[in-house]
This record gives sequence, C-alpha cells and structure tokens, in this order.
Amino acid sequence: MTLGTSQYAYALIQEVLSEQRALGMDALRLASTLSEQNERLEQRLTDLLHLVADAAPTPAAPPASARVTVSCLGTFTVVVDDKLIENWRAGKTRTLFQYLVLHRAQTVSRDTLIEALWPDPDALAAASSLKVAVHALRQTLRGTGDTDAPALTIVPHEASYQLSAPDLWLDVDEFERLCALGTRLEATQPEQALALFARAADLYRGDLLADVWDDWVLIPREALKDQYLLILGHLADAALASADYAACVRRCRQILEHDRCREDAFRTLMLCHGRLGQPSRVRRWFELCELTLRNGLDVAPEPATLRVFEAAMHGRD
Repeated sequence: MTLGTSQYAYALIQEVLSEQRALGMDALRLASTLSEQNERLEQRLTDLLHLVADAAPTPAAPPASARVTVSCLGTFTVVVDDKLIENWRAGKTRTLFQYLVLHRAQTVSRDTLIEALWPDPDALAAASSLKVAVHALRQTLRGTGDTDAPALTIVPHEASYQLSAPDLWLDVDEFERLCALGTRLEATQPEQALALFARAADLYRGDLLADVWDDWVLIPREALKDQYLLILGHLADAALASADYAACVRRCRQILEHDRCREDAFRTLMLCHGRLGQPSRVRRWFELCELTLRNGLDVAPEPATLRVFEAAMHGRD
C-alpha cells in the first residue's frame, strides 16, 4: 500500500467516525425531545381527564340526548321518550330485558339465556319459554317510542339475541364510569376524585335488581355493592380528615345500611361523636355494634373497637 493510499484511508475513517459522532448527538437530542413530548402528553392527558370529569353529566339527570333511560340500582325502571314502561307481560319478559340490557354489548346465545333464566332440566320446555318471552318482549318494546325509529329492538343472530339501544343511558354504566374515573384521578387530583365518588354514591339508590334472585345477578350485584362500599369508605375518611363530622356520620350510616357488621364504620361513628362531645351517642353506637356483631356473626367487638370506645367516652382522640 502506498503512502497516498494510507492517508486516503485514514481520512475516510475519520470521516466515518465524525458522521457516527454526529448521528449519536442527533440520537441524544431526539431522545431528549421525545422525553419532553411524553411529559407534555401525560400532562395534557391529565388535564383532559379533568375536563371530562367536569363535563360529565350529573348522575341523577341522564343526558337529554338519551331516548332511553334504564335504572337497575334500586327500583327498576325503563323510560322511553319520557314514557315509563309499565305493561311488562307475564312470565320472564321483564327479566329477559334486564339480562339483555346488562349484556347489550354482546350477543347472548339461546343456551346462555336458558341456563340463566330457566335453570330447568326440561330443555325443550325452557326453549319454548324463551321463544314466548322473546316474542312478548318484542311486543312490549314495539309499543314504545316512535314506531318508525324504535329506540329498543331485539336483534336476532344465529342461535343468539342482542338488545339494540343506541341512545340508552344506564345507571350501572354511569356508576362504574364515575368510580373508574375517580380511581384514576385519586393520586393526582384527590379533590376531583372525591367529587366523582360522591356523584357515584348518590347514584347508587339500592342493590342491583334488588327484586331479582336468579343466580346470574348475584355476583354482579355483590361486585357493585363492594364498589359502593369502597367509595363510601373513601368519602368517610376524607370527611373525617377535614373535620366534617356530619358528612362522615352520614357516610358511615350508608355503609351500615348495606353492611351492618362493618366494625370500622362503628368505630368511625364513635370517633365522630366523641369529637363532637356527645358521649351518649358514642355509647349508643358501641352498644349497637356489640349487639349487631353478636347476632350477625356471633363475635365480640375487636380490641381496637374497645379502645376507640374508651377514648371517645373520655374525650381522648
């Protein structure tokens, strides 16, 4: 290799190394830019969640755009175009609608409906009962709203059915949405999360389909009740921390209405009345706690409950 060739190769290597260094600097700058953009995006997402929460419809008043409003928490009602459906036909017509409205995002097979609504070994009779119920439900829905553009229809698929309700507001969906959004905001925007939990709690007017005792409703009913009790606990804790004892007492009573053996709720009630200087109320809640636990679970109050009682009775926190 000649001297000129060596110099040329050296110069070429230096050029390649220089280009690599430039590319490395560009990569660092790009990574820094992406990191900054990601931070801005996360902040915008948080702000957007805040705006969505502020703009969400009030739970007690479904949006005016909804042609159909269905309440399954507490008293079951269906309102179509401002008219309450009352003429539910006999048999399983109403229960069939309740099942379909809670599962309207999917098609439901005939076998699933039969197993849920007619858990009977006589499959032939159950299949006939399903056909009768579907026909009766179609007749009920046909008599509501605008016949040219029905708000509710039963759509048949191959060996399955689905409820079509494009303009429907369901209290269960709204309750779950508010709870989920509040949970997402709890760490970054606790006050907004509590406001969402309060709206969800106001929406819970009773257990899911309280007058239906078929097996299919029991698990979702208890799951929703657990969620309700959880947000009530958050609200009670926040009220206690801010010395809003009246609100804390109200939330604890709501807890006990749905779970009468919640000993922590009894303790919080005693603590509130102790801070309010009401020893007679402290004693009454302790006695009720003791009686409820004995009758309901055959147990005595926990040591922590006894400590709270003694402290509240003597004005100690």
